[in-house]
Amino acid sequence: MKKYIFLFHPSAFILHPLFMEVLVMKSLFYIRGIASLVLEEYEEALENFDKALEIDPYYAEALSSRGAIKVMLQKYTDALEDYQKLANIQPDNPDVWHDLGNVAGALGKHEIGLECYDKAIQLLPNNAIFRRDKGVLLIIIGRYREAIGILNEAVRIDPNYEKAWRDLGCVYDLLGDYDEAFRNYDEAIKINPDYEKAWVDRGWVLDMLGRYDEAVKSYDEAIRIQPEDVDAWHSRGLALIVSGNHEEAFESFDREARLRKVS
Repeated sequence: MKKYIFLFHPSAFILHPLFMEVLVMKSLFYIRGIASLVLEEYEEALENFDKALEIDPYYAEALSSRGAIKVMLQKYTDALEDYQKLANIQPDNPDVWHDLGNVAGALGKHEIGLECYDKAIQLLPNNAIFRRDKGVLLIIIGRYREAIGILNEAVRIDPNYEKAWRDLGCVYDLLGDYDEAFRNYDEAIKINPDYEKAWVDRGWVLDMLGRYDEAVKSYDEAIRIQPEDVDAWHSRGLALIVSGNHEEAFESFDREARLRKVS
């Protein structure tokens, strides 16, 4: 198959006698790869995308799909290579730069990740997801004030983006501004009342504010949504201990212990 590679170079003249045959072959391997991906047969999917890319190294869809599978399999170094190739092929595709930023961040290449997010944002300024993911990376590396700025931009673009509101709550929590953290967690919950993680986080900042009865109610909501959340049971128990409700606290700790034993 490698003898066909030259057919797909951008500078090549595609009207070759074998062009249609090779086009069908690369498409067939790509379709097989997608079918295997849907069936969660990831290694087989990778083999088919590899074959498609042997025929056409510039096959953007196959590179993107192969990169996505490698991310799912946590093969981040290999995924980074695929997305870098893809960025060279499609330098004006904001999604490619976003995916590249995600992978670079997962590898601890934080500055590269931020640069990639910036390119994605430059190409598509009104995308809240790009800004939120950049904000998350800024939180990871401890640049909290910058994170607040970019996350505020994300919720300005999409006021119903509950994950960005929760991330804002996390930043203020880390900065010790619990009132502002509470306000942002509340915004996330108003948008999505079944946002279990936001309920747990809300309970935590209420604990820090000394509002233990309200904290217990937040943990109760989290447990209603996800009854097997051991962290919610544990935090609920702590809040009950501090508020003097020892019997119910021990019941929470007992439930936590049983869930941890099962898991």
